[in-house]
Amino acid sequence: MGMAVCEAIHRDRTTRARSGVSVAALVIAAQVVLIPWCGSTSLPPRLTPSQRERVAAAPFHTVTVGVERFTLPAYSERLTAGLGATHVFARVDDVEAFDTPPTFVARVERPIHGRAIVPLVTALSLGLIPMTVEEEEGYAFSLTPSAAPTQAIPVEFSYLSTSTLGCWALLRNLSSDRTASDLYHHPRVIDRLAGTIIEHRERLCEYAGAACGTPCHEHATSTTRSGLVPMSRTLRN
Repeated sequence: MGMAVCEAIHRDRTTRARSGVSVAALVIAAQVVLIPWCGSTSLPPRLTPSQRERVAAAPFHTVTVGVERFTLPAYSERLTAGLGATHVFARVDDVEAFDTPPTFVARVERPIHGRAIVPLVTALSLGLIPMTVEEEEGYAFSLTPSAAPTQAIPVEFSYLSTSTLGCWALLRNLSSDRTASDLYHHPRVIDRLAGTIIEHRERLCEYAGAACGTPCHEHATSTTRSGLVPMSRTLRN
């Protein structure tokens, strides 16, 4: 009798354990399926035509930027990739990769990240019950001149996004203001980062000097007298 009871208890525990493993496996499998296809994140506003012209006309032709490694490397790596994707600077790399000091050293000042939430209900419902959260996205860093290491120039581009996980996200992604892909690789986010940097052009040029170059629109204005078409007009066309 006692042996039979022990065997029954053992079978019950085994069944519960297997059930727990099955549920966990279902959640993991559902997340693997849902995350790539059923995610949607809102994008920042587009640059206005005048902002886009300003970015295109005012790159820093010979300015280099070395990114300092952050305590959590993922943030400095993201910053390196983002700054490089803007094509605003002549070179962006890890600060250790430069043989001579770069024009500016970029440092992550505040890690911007979303909230770590497990979409349990969404996963168990196979995406039928969506989950939406608000998250801050963007960059918060400084650009410090190598020639003036105490003069850090703060640069921040951030916005509040809404992220949706579940089948509803497939419909939301029909909007051009949302994306299912990696937000930080999206052209609109890169454009906004570039626009934010250009807003600090005057201050940056105080330290970059001749390396800053002449904004293209100034060059275009000076050459108009020779009968050449201004760059701003070319961009609008």
